[in-house]
Amino acid sequence: MLRDPQDENLRCHSVWHTPAPGLEKFEEVSRALIFSGAASLPGRVVASGRPAWVSDVKKGCAFPRSGAAAEAGLAGAFAFPLRAGEEMKGALELFSAEPGQPDEDLLLLVDSLGSQIGHFIARRQIEAELERQKEVAEAANAAKDRFLATLSHELRTPLTPVLMWAGGMLHDHDLPAELREGLQMIARNIELEARLIDDLLDLTRIARGKLRLQVQKTDIHEVLRHAVEIVREGGCPPDLDLALELGATQKEMSGDPTRLQQVFWNLLRNAIKFTGPGGRVVVRSENRAPDAITIAVSDTGLGIAPENLSKIFDAFEQMSQQKEGLGLGLAIGKAIVDLHQGKIRAESAGLGRGATFIVELPTAGAAQAFLGRQNVCPGGEGGAFARARFFFEAKRIAKKIKKNLLLSLLAR
Repeated sequence: MLRDPQDENLRCHSVWHTPAPGLEKFEEVSRALIFSGAASLPGRVVASGRPAWVSDVKKGCAFPRSGAAAEAGLAGAFAFPLRAGEEMKGALELFSAEPGQPDEDLLLLVDSLGSQIGHFIARRQIEAELERQKEVAEAANAAKDRFLATLSHELRTPLTPVLMWAGGMLHDHDLPAELREGLQMIARNIELEARLIDDLLDLTRIARGKLRLQVQKTDIHEVLRHAVEIVREGGCPPDLDLALELGATQKEMSGDPTRLQQVFWNLLRNAIKFTGPGGRVVVRSENRAPDAITIAVSDTGLGIAPENLSKIFDAFEQMSQQKEGLGLGLAIGKAIVDLHQGKIRAESAGLGRGATFIVELPTAGAAQAFLGRQNVCPGGEGGAFARARFFFEAKRIAKKIKKNLLLSLLAR
């Protein structure tokens, strides 16, 4: 008999018996009853916390199942509590065909046995609850991922043609200065919004195992130079010292240059954001081990508190009061590095003492094993083709809109 955690009532949970006549009916009666209070043998045991017995269930009124017990040929009944510490988990009933009473040795034995069984039941209940909570959490995460994927797609779709139009129009040298300034503001804000949405899309791809790499022969130094060039053009403070110290001799690897550039661009952007004017950001490369290249992005900025180092790569974690973005860049970067069979970690001596992010990647010597992994697509034309198609489409749309604008002005 086990106590139901919902209503505290005792119910028959498991039964074992020989194939003797009448016992199946007694089991059926036992499973149909709720045992509580002094009216039942298990109820008295759980209430008192002590063993109890009925010498002959066919005599007296202390056993409500006496009729079914008599038909099954049962006489003596004995029950003892199942406990885990001070918590009562239920009771175990034993029956015999002859009337009788327990002796002292049996009472000592069941006291220890009841404690062992009670702790076993408690452990199984905890495991079942943990499994239930795990299933609930997994279902919630799956629903969240589906929601983010749908939301990100629906938000991204209308932004793309606007960004293409604004970007294409900015290439027109005859554009009036006032209109150019307005288009630049539009493009900057849409790019920021698109970047946030892209981060959400990447996060959902990672969570669902759908993030794929376009692998090709990659010069990691070229990737780093491009990332530095992008952050310099994107508003790097003029008095911030941004330096490249590329000392690695083995610099080629099999990887997705666009995704790797995304990783280092994000590390550089964070370093600049948390360092500010007058500080120093250094990107170094070296070969600390055969068939591997190590890249370190160091800054002299705000630093990282020791308690935050272990969770800095968790999604939606923001280690600073500057609540810019969604806190996804490092989580996405770690996933990309992991897909490249690499490692990434953060080091900091504490707040106000700067930080260093270290990325270790396999070089060309490990390419064959890398190409056999899931989520890896050999060949790298996809990214370049997509960018070329984007700019071609932007130029075509810009020409069309410019023509419509001119026609509108002439009509006035």
